[in-house]
Amino acid sequence: MGILFIKILRIFVVLAVLFSGTMGYVISEKTLAAWWIPVGVALAAGMLTLPLYRKWIWLTTVENRIVNVLCHLVCVGSFCYVLFLSGNNLLADADEYEVTVTVLDKRMEQHEKRRKVGKHRYVSDGMRYEYYLEVAFDNGTVKTLHVSRAVYRNAQKGQPKALSLSQGGLGLPVIKQGI
Repeated sequence: MGILFIKILRIFVVLAVLFSGTMGYVISEKTLAAWWIPVGVALAAGMLTLPLYRKWIWLTTVENRIVNVLCHLVCVGSFCYVLFLSGNNLLADADEYEVTVTVLDKRMEQHEKRRKVGKHRYVSDGMRYEYYLEVAFDNGTVKTLHVSRAVYRNAQKGQPKALSLSQGGLGLPVIKQGI
């Protein structure tokens, strides 16, 4: 293979790992499960395929066993993480059921936006807001949900809120509506 092709392939793999990790995080925000469940599944898949760690020498360009094992666990783990969560989300039942949760806390985060006006100069360009609700389920689970501005405004501390859930294809509940 050509050197240019290998370099392009390395960049593609790094971007694919970053993209799959980001997509996994976005999907996990709508999945009601402890963080360690999808991470554990991804790590288990990486450990099961650990004998294939030598195949990553083309990416790392070194024959160091530790480096190639870590590369294997990160790459395979991130791909399995997003596959597990997206499979759970895409294979979810069409039947939705409603759950009433209690709003424990409301939180708004304010972030400053900046824009570039010169080669090395940035100026303030206003503020950006993110809205969060901390909710408690009937079984005692507490989860912080990233919500829209309209949902944030209508929610009140200590009051019930209805969420529409469905059973995921791999057993983890998925939030369909209400956030």
